[in-house]
Amino acid sequence: MSDSRKCSRAEESQSMNPIVNKFVEAHDRYLELDRIRTECKNPAERESIHIAILRAYLEVQFHARQIAGLQYADGMDFADVN
Repeated sequence: MSDSRKCSRAEESQSMNPIVNKFVEAHDRYLELDRIRTECKNPAERESIHIAILRAYLEVQFHARQIAGLQYADGMDFADVN
């Protein structure tokens, strides 16, 4: 990630809800893992990357559900989880 993008992310994260921060961090981690997965050189490395990708995916989903729950609690009925 470029330095300017990191700076803007840092500035944005200061004003966001902590759960949203965790979602953004998990999503960035997922994207980075997905980007490097094609660079794996052996099966063991591929397996460990895929496990890390699955964990990051589950973390993103978990935080997305938390955000939807917060929206629902605030009276936003459209935030129902599918």
